Amino acid sequence: MDNLLIEAYNPERDRAAAHEMLREDKHFRDIFEQNERNYPEGLHVARYGGVMAGFLSLSGLKRGTGTTVYVSPPYRRTGIGTRLMEKAHQLLASSEAVERSSGLCIDGDSDTLQFLYKHGYYVVHSSYLMEREGEPLPGSSFTIRQYEDEDYLTCHYVSEFAFYLMRECVGIMPTFYYEPEEWERISFAEDRNNRFVMLSDGEIVAVGVIDGPDIRHVAVRPDRQARGYGGAMVSFLVNEIMRRGESTVELWVVKGNPAQKLYERLGFKTRSLHHIVQRYYRPESRLSRPPELWLHELKKI
Repeated sequence: MDNLLIEAYNPERDRAAAHEMLREDKHFRDIFEQNERNYPEGLHVARYGGVMAGFLSLSGLKRGTGTTVYVSPPYRRTGIGTRLMEKAHQLLASSEAVERSSGLCIDGDSDTLQFLYKHGYYVVHSSYLMEREGEPLPGSSFTIRQYEDEDYLTCHYVSEFAFYLMRECVGIMPTFYYEPEEWERISFAEDRNNRFVMLSDGEIVAVGVIDGPDIRHVAVRPDRQARGYGGAMVSFLVNEIMRRGESTVELWVVKGNPAQKLYERLGFKTRSLHHIVQRYYRPESRLSRPPELWLHELKKI
């Protein structure tokens, strides 16, 4: 393919062409715009005969990297996807920080799944993309405030333990747990305007994170679940996103996660089902289980 050129994304040169290419594909347009904001150094574009035909996006070269390969419909089955995947493999394999690469494939797209299998990926689990439109939700009497740096350890433990138990509940293997790290603490502090904590009797019992129109993260301390905290946090995040000017709120929920029923009660509807795929580049360094005395860890903070 002598007419194919793959190179790093240049906003001044490429932004208009990329947005035109993705004009009719909201899902990939959202991914592109999110990564343009958060990981611009991970974007590469493919031009065939001078026309933009696809893009590659990597969410940073780190332990777990999100990888997206997109080819515009007129250029599919021409080998461009394979070349973009080869570029991704080159970048991921050459970085010692990368352990695994993850991506999404919409349910029913057997051609893309076959393509991913061919390049070493396999399905880990499936998740629903849900969305909500309409009026703001009723507020609650719970205290919710913006995240502060001194909240880091508690927020880390609440999130890691809650999601570990969720993965164990729905049968995602391997299960895993992250230890606190300084780079994560810095990242949370930089993103504090989008992070919120819920307090009960002076203790953090739930955390929530938003990103544009997306509810990116909600976690309730496991020993405080089934008390209304999760619903109140989701309602707060929906209202905060709408207050910032969005009319539609989106979130992802793992297939089999009981929280899906809560989201439905709050007005969210399923838009699509996606399969999460993964490929390993180096041995897993995440802990297979959290510390046994996790509640003790929370109470120490």
